[in-house]
Amino acid sequence: MQEVVAIERGTATPARVIKVPLTARKATAAPAPDFDAAHIRQVRAKLKLSQPVFAKALNVSSGTVRAWEQGATTPSGPALRLLEIAEREPRVVLGAVHAR
Repeated sequence: MQEVVAIERGTATPARVIKVPLTARKATAAPAPDFDAAHIRQVRAKLKLSQPVFAKALNVSSGTVRAWEQGATTPSGPALRLLEIAEREPRVVLGAVHAR
């Protein structure tokens, strides 16, 4: 206990520093933004990828990307976060693409 008091007073340093992971009590994450059909097409166009290649880079089916871009379905959950990452950090998604 004396060591703890000395550390708190600044007269001693701890033997080791323990990094505590961020927990729900100390951190939060913003929800992923919504992406409509036009926005998804814009992201894919910015990456200069075809629908099938974009789909593979996101690990979804080509039909899924086609449905998103036609407005037949809307992405949700993890797909929204993937699209956000594709838009903000295109190199991450492009890193999954390899030319033959």
